[in-house]
Amino acid sequence: MRVTLVGCGQMGRAAAHALAGDPGTAELRLLDRDPARAGALRDWLRDHPGGPGRAAGIRVVTDLETALAGSDVVAAAMPWAPTRTTLAAAARAGVPVASVTRPPTAELAELAAAMEESGGTALLPFGLEPGLTELLAVHLARRLDRVRTLDIACGGIPSEPREPLGYTAFFGGENDHHLPIAPREALALDHGRPVSHPRFSGVVTRDYPGIGPLEAYHDGMTPWLGEHPALRDADCTQKTLRRPGFAGTVNGLDRLGLLADRPVEVDGARVVPRRVVERVLAPRVRARPGDRDLVVLDLVARGELAGRPAAFRTTVLDRADEPTGLSAMARTTGFTLAEGARLLAGGAVTGPGWLKPHLALPEELTARVMRSLTGRGIGWEPAHEVTDGPGHPGGPEDAGGPGDPGGSGALDGPGGAGGPGDPAHRAGPAHRTSAHRTPAHRAAPAPEATDAERPHQ
Repeated sequence: MRVTLVGCGQMGRAAAHALAGDPGTAELRLLDRDPARAGALRDWLRDHPGGPGRAAGIRVVTDLETALAGSDVVAAAMPWAPTRTTLAAAARAGVPVASVTRPPTAELAELAAAMEESGGTALLPFGLEPGLTELLAVHLARRLDRVRTLDIACGGIPSEPREPLGYTAFFGGENDHHLPIAPREALALDHGRPVSHPRFSGVVTRDYPGIGPLEAYHDGMTPWLGEHPALRDADCTQKTLRRPGFAGTVNGLDRLGLLADRPVEVDGARVVPRRVVERVLAPRVRARPGDRDLVVLDLVARGELAGRPAAFRTTVLDRADEPTGLSAMARTTGFTLAEGARLLAGGAVTGPGWLKPHLALPEELTARVMRSLTGRGIGWEPAHEVTDGPGHPGGPEDAGGPGDPGGSGALDGPGGAGGPGDPAHRAGPAHRTSAHRTPAHRAAPAPEATDAERPHQ
């Protein structure tokens, strides 16, 4: 296949690594608004000890029209504005696009109409979150006759936390001074209907063997998750995982008025409090040499199976890869994007319009995506039934994950830190979840995270 990769940042680098190492890739074209960055990626793919060691068939292009000519597929790893431009150009050229980018809620109807009118094909968002979150939600839902609740927890966190937030911003590009601390409403589903919770609320703490305690707080989900027939009547929540104390610190700043977006006058200058806080904090949380991350994605679905209560769980774990220098967030996002491009180029996923991954991929293609990730060392424990326990049957505290004697241990993959049998490479929550607060939901759709915040997942 002939692939055009648009966007050569960290997510694009991981996607390029996977695509360049694929024997089915005859040509890989690299396009970035900074040609030097595209050239550096080409050189890394050829010369880096952890790269695929390939030079033939990889070239830098400097304009989109040239990049699209003769391409079988586009893989896009950029913010939404340039992604939108790429979608329009690719539709005119008849080239399908896979992208990691989540379109803004305000533009969803416009995107669907534009793709239908142009006859183009867009498979998006196809990364970690969104992407794998929705695919694996359906992977669980298919195991039940009826889904009553679905709980998703996902986060990229530092392997070693440090002050002041226990949070490290591993990437962000031009937005590295934006942090994921803006107060807003977070979307959830109540019997399939959109409701909202305050962001950073509903905090629970879960123990992950080999990682330690993590907290999870409401952070919203894609508004189209509930479009899948298996989830139309379910209660669904999605929370972000962080090191303990993050949500409490952010809520404290909010109570003090330091996260307000309304300008205030200070010594004759008008400033936005949240932007000042971000500017002050950003240098302190920016990744430093030697910092490493890990990614945890943990889903539990509860409902009925054959007339009885049942719960199923699936988990993903990855750690930064030392040989390549790729972060866990880049690997789980970029490698997923690369497989999405393969699905389009090979005709496994077809059809004009905006293709939402969890609606477009049947179970066998989701399995193919996950095989591609596990083949690259990303740990995945497929859907498995978990025993009921006190409180919330089948809840994460009862899941008996890979670090628990009741778990399957499938997260001990060949990549990341350690390997089979290494406790540090296990991600399952232990039998302990403590809830701090769960406010009542509000029956109103919630605004989504901004593009500036989203890269810091």
